[in-house]
Formats: sequence, structure tokens, C-alpha cells
Amino acid sequence: MIPLVLLAGFLGAGKTRLLTTLVPQLAARGVRARIILNDFRNARIDAARLSELNALVTPLAGECVCCSSLRELLDLLYDTPPDPGSVLLIEANGATETDDLLGHLTTDGHLGHFTLPLQVTVVDAARWQKRWWHNGLEEAQVRTATHLVLNWLDKVAASRRDAVTTALQALNPRARVVTSDDLAAALHTLVEDVTREPARGGRVTASTDAPGARAHHFATPALAHGDRSHTHPFGSLALPLPAVVARDRFQAFVQALPESVVRAKGLVRFADRPAEMFVWNRVPGARRLSLDRSRPHDDATATALFIGVELPVATLREQIAALAD
Repeated sequence: MIPLVLLAGFLGAGKTRLLTTLVPQLAARGVRARIILNDFRNARIDAARLSELNALVTPLAGECVCCSSLRELLDLLYDTPPDPGSVLLIEANGATETDDLLGHLTTDGHLGHFTLPLQVTVVDAARWQKRWWHNGLEEAQVRTATHLVLNWLDKVAASRRDAVTTALQALNPRARVVTSDDLAAALHTLVEDVTREPARGGRVTASTDAPGARAHHFATPALAHGDRSHTHPFGSLALPLPAVVARDRFQAFVQALPESVVRAKGLVRFADRPAEMFVWNRVPGARRLSLDRSRPHDDATATALFIGVELPVATLREQIAALAD
């Protein structure tokens, strides 16, 4: 069997950042990583950040793997061949309702070549429970986790770290708070344990019965995946950027984005370095522009991807148009 890991966490918590550390740590232990990246519309943006890792990365663009993109995710999992010595990691987008998705990954009779899923939730220690009306979703992503990784600890004092850890353990006392190296070691052990197991047996790894989690009741192992009733409080919008922009004007553009934009990211080229493409990010609560160099696909173009509630489309178009003036 192949260990199956759901990587969750609110928008901007640092899930892709964790993968850039975790995958080399797995490789050092002889474990191959397969990664399915799900994000609003353009998962290739984050795939560009992982392009230099020794891993098979499959972008899955779409709204969310727990609802509108569930069918595509399951098809990818069904088609994954047996590969002893590997682990499959699903990076879900920040709006994913994990308890619903775990129900499918746990009960689908066609996924017997995977272990029951682990869920690793990445928590932004600086912004934990500072999401206003989204705090409930962030809590829900913690309640179903088997493992928790605290991110951005360099931005907080020890007292804040301890307070967040205490709150997480109160929400989900069964989850282990781990570092990326701890997680790599645990996955290495799991890979060795299940290599010779042909299909799921009695192993239970998903703590969906953690306090506060919803129970799952399904009539049959094979689920009908097209009938999804819930909707997310988020919308997404992808708009093209000018082929090349001035760095200072782009920084000002990011700082001036409307408050309704919960997350913004994309690909950009700057006038002072037009031959290079960068992945840019602006996460909730931070106006500073984050940049990572990328090795884009041949057809990659400069892009702005916005995620938020009731996005002001006309305003965003006007702000992008001003970059080209």
C-alpha cells in the first residue's frame, strides 16, 4: 500500500512551504514523494515552487477537492499505480472542509491500495484565530488532524507559541504537534510498515472521531461524488498581468489590494529582471510582497490570482490596468 496524507491548513498557513522542507527529508530516508496540488483555478503557480524537488507533482486546478474538484482528485488517486517505498501527499487549498473530504478518502472502496489517510494541518502561529468570520473553518481543519505543524514560529514570541499550542491541544488532544523532520520520520516508518500489505486492513490513522468532528455515515463504500450540496464562503478570480511590470509599482499594487481579498498570488516578471519569472504571494494580514524564483512551464504567463469574499472584480481589473500605464 501507499501511505496517503492530506495536507490541510488555512489560506497562507504555509503548506507549500512545508512541502519544500518535507520532501527532501523524505528523500534522505529513501522515501519517494508524489504530490497532488489543489488550489483555486491555478495550481500550477504552487507547482512552480516545487519544480526543483525530487518529486512527482500533479497540479489539480479547481475550486476545492472536497466539493467541485472531488471527482478529479479521486480519478487521480484511482489511477495511481502501486509504488512501494512512496508516499502520496494531497495539498488541499485553504478553504477545504477536511471532515467531508476525509469521509470520502476513508470509505471509498476503490482506494484500497492506499492506507487510511493521515491529516497534517499546518497552522500559522502568528495568525491563528485572527481570521474573523473564518475562525470556525480554521478550527475545523485542526479538529480532524492526526498531526499538527506550527509554521511561522520565527514571527512570534515564545508565549504566543505556547498559547497557540495549548489551544490546538484543547481542540484536538489526539493530534501530535510535530516538526517537518518528525513527520518525515513517521512517514518513513509507515512506508516500511505497509510496503507488504496489499490493501487496507485494520489500520486506523485518521482521527475523524476527535472532539468536535462530525461523524460520517455512508450507505455504501462506493460514493456518488457528483451531488455536493455545500458551498464555500470563498470565490476566486484569475486575471492576466502585464508581461513585464515595474517592481515598485507592483509592490504598491499589492499593498493597495482591497480588504476583501483574503489571499493573492501569481506569476510576475519585473522590468529590472525580465528574463526571470517569480511566484508572488500576499497572505492575509501581511502587506509585504513575498517572492520566490520559479522555473515556469513553457506556456506560463504573468498572472494574478485572487481569493476572497465578494471580490470587487471591476476594481481589481482597474488596478491591474494601471500597472501597464
